[in-house]
Parts: sequence; structure tokens; C-alpha cells
Amino acid sequence: MIATNETSILGTFAATLFALLNPLGMLPIFIGYTDGMRVGVQRWLALFVSITVLGLMLLFLFAGTALLNFFGITLDAFRIAGGILLLLIGIRTVAHDPANKAKDLMVASDVGALREAESVYGQIVVPLAMPLLVGPGVIANLILYAGEARSATVFWGLVGVAAGVSFLTLVILLSGGFLRRLLGDIGLSIATRILGLLVASIGVEFVIAGLTNVIVHSIVPAALKLHGQ
Repeated sequence: MIATNETSILGTFAATLFALLNPLGMLPIFIGYTDGMRVGVQRWLALFVSITVLGLMLLFLFAGTALLNFFGITLDAFRIAGGILLLLIGIRTVAHDPANKAKDLMVASDVGALREAESVYGQIVVPLAMPLLVGPGVIANLILYAGEARSATVFWGLVGVAAGVSFLTLVILLSGGFLRRLLGDIGLSIATRILGLLVASIGVEFVIAGLTNVIVHSIVPAALKLHGQ
């Protein structure tokens, strides 16, 4: 049975992961790429992108900590760097209009309705799946939470959350046309900016936590030791 603290960790991880992936913010870009294609092709593309997102997240969940150890980077240092990065991403998300980004990134070549989903996927997997969905902020978040998992139950809970968020991303991409009609461009813009504000707040929390750990566990003991001598 998962303890209350572990449940809180998984809940926070789910919220931050969804906010950082920001599938609602990427929805205008996906709509721009698939505009004019058959519904069947759009559905296959949504599935391909979501599976790619899940695979990338699992990769960094399982191997991210090992990468830190290989390069000799402490978790607190990565937490501070990741927090600064999240803060910048959040500020940029709040200040930038995703609709304009969709227009900038739209494929220039003629994409007909008869084009196979596999060939179209090869054109949009970069940058849509990575780095727009699975970007530096998501990678930092995955590594940080994987490093803080104190038990196998929590770690596999993180894996389950990643799978759930990937499925939610699939649902959002599949319902892109409906959500666009429901929310409109203004509604999508507001939702994106709210998520950006949340990401910026998470970044500040990461920086505070990292600096606190460095001060408490490194600077203060070193100062006390020097004062004792």
C-alpha cells in the first residue's frame, strides 16, 4: 500500500509532468501539421507521437540517474540547473503565443490526405515529440523524481504516471479538432499561459530546494568545521 507521502509525490509528479509536456499548448502545432489530412491519418499520427513520448520518458526515468553519476553531477546541482531551466521555459510559455509558433513550424511542403501516416510521422517527430513535448524541462523533471524515488513502489508509480500522462496526451491529440472548437484559439492560449505559470513556479521550488540542500549539507557543515578548527 502506498503511503500518504508517496501518494503526494506521485500526484505532484503527475501535475508537473503534464504541465511540462503541455500537450494543450502543443495542440495548435499538431493541428497545423495535420490540417487537411484524413481523420484516419491524424489518428495514427497522434498514436505514433504519444508512443514516442512514452518511450523517451521511460528512457530518462530508467537511465537518467545513471547519466548523472557517469558525468559526476550531483542531484542538487541538477535540481538547481533544472529549476532555472523550468523558470525560463515557464516565462517563455507565458509570454509566447503558441498559435504563432504553429505557423512558424508548419511544414512548407504539400502534405496530401493520401500520404501515409508513417512518412508524415518521420517529418513531424522532430520537433513535435522532441523537443517540443519531451523537452529539457521534462527530462530534468524525470531525472529529479527518479532520483528521489525511495522505493521500488514509488519508482514504478512514476512509470505508471508517465504512461498515464502519455495516454492523456494521446486523448488530447485525438480530440484536437473538438478542443479547438470548444476552447477556441483564445481558450488554448489562456490554458497554455496558466500551465506556463505553473511551470515557472515549479522551477522556483526546484531552485529553492537545491540551494537549501547545498547550504544545509555542504556550506554549513564546512563553515562549522572551519570555525571549530
